[in-house]
Amino acid sequence: MYTMFAAGDGAGVAKSAMETIIAAMTDVFTLSGTVVTEITKQPVLLFCLAAGLVPVGISIFARLKNAARG
Repeated sequence: MYTMFAAGDGAGVAKSAMETIIAAMTDVFTLSGTVVTEITKQPVLLFCLAAGLVPVGISIFARLKNAARG
């Protein structure tokens, strides 16, 4: 791990680090939203996304069915 040394009060360093993390998270969410928007605009990409999620849904359904049986 890296140790941060600050002259004086460490609260300013922690605050700027938290602001940096929040800004990075905002950028990631914006990028992922843009990717999802572009995928949904293209029918072929949307079909590939849906086809990839079908096995996940089947797996979840099978697990729930087995859990209901006891």
